[in-house]
Amino acid sequence: SGSVYIATNRETGALCAMKEVQMFPEDPKAEECIRQLEQEIRVLSQLKHPNIVQYYGSEIVNDRFYIYLEYVYPGSINKYVREHCGAVTEAVVRNFTRHILSGLAYLHARKTIHRDIKGANLLVDSSGVVKLADFGMAKHLTGQAAELSLKGSPYWMAPELMQAVMQKDNNSDVAYAIDIWSLGCTIIEMLTGKPPWSDYEGAAAMFKVLKESPPIPETLSPEGKDFLQCCFRRNPAERPPASKLLEHPFLRNSQQLDVSSSSPEPSINLLNLNERVPSPRDVFDHKLDILPSPGRRVPNGKGVNNETGLLSHVETPDLTVLDSRHSPTSTLESATSPSPPRSAPFPKFPVPSIRITLSNVKNALSGRLRK
Repeated sequence: SGSVYIATNRETGALCAMKEVQMFPEDPKAEECIRQLEQEIRVLSQLKHPNIVQYYGSEIVNDRFYIYLEYVYPGSINKYVREHCGAVTEAVVRNFTRHILSGLAYLHARKTIHRDIKGANLLVDSSGVVKLADFGMAKHLTGQAAELSLKGSPYWMAPELMQAVMQKDNNSDVAYAIDIWSLGCTIIEMLTGKPPWSDYEGAAAMFKVLKESPPIPETLSPEGKDFLQCCFRRNPAERPPASKLLEHPFLRNSQQLDVSSSSPEPSINLLNLNERVPSPRDVFDHKLDILPSPGRRVPNGKGVNNETGLLSHVETPDLTVLDSRHSPTSTLESATSPSPPRSAPFPKFPVPSIRITLSNVKNALSGRLRK
């Protein structure tokens, strides 16, 4: 977990999302967190597609990691659905689904599975273009063994994934079908405001996934129902791949947008990994995402509202936060646009941009990183 800021290039004015993760050497979970960050960066750095959030660079500053990503506003599909009274129209679902599948087809063609497709990890911009995000659980398939594991929420999880882990079956032949099942669950999430089996918890939810297929909304068109039936085929070998589903009649009726022209690449020179860059503490303006623990106290005696997760105006020596909203669902979900932030007097600490690797991070945490 971590916090996400809007980072501004003070020379060009370009924006990006800056994910900050603080690590503690004594934390027993630190190594696993480092591996997940390393995995996310390794995958994202190899991807370039209009329906996948763009990775710009990363660096280590003391005990903090900074990952620079494309800024997608207003935020996640999860947030979009909540702001549209818990459901969206079928026409919008068609459009969003086509974008998600386009990103998945590209991803799968590069022998990579996302493994965590759900509304909170799919970002939609102001033009209605959807981008896959949060690749912390993504996996590149290099051989016959997929080495799958049970991570994430069961509500979007394919039954064969649960079975494979329980039976220790790591066959990668049907691994791509996992994302297709999760896509079907995400479509139901968009249509109804919640994923399948969300009324159940823990083992009960897993039992439902293993034994039953999600109920398909009756209000859905015949094409939509058939599309979901394709996503929910119990035998993963019979589940159509993303490239094939793009040809389904359910999506042929969606508006054909040229997403490549609707999301131009920002120019963020500070993220060139071969150049010396300003410290992140010198470039970000305000915080998008606060992840407070219940009852956390913040500077100047301001507290966190446990009901709304809101922070009122908080000032620290390092940053100014204006009415930021707690977002427990997505590390890249943006908050409602705050008032223009007042610039904090950040010191300038130029540091080279470093690719985050397990060895680099361990060295940084032990104070041995050479800059």
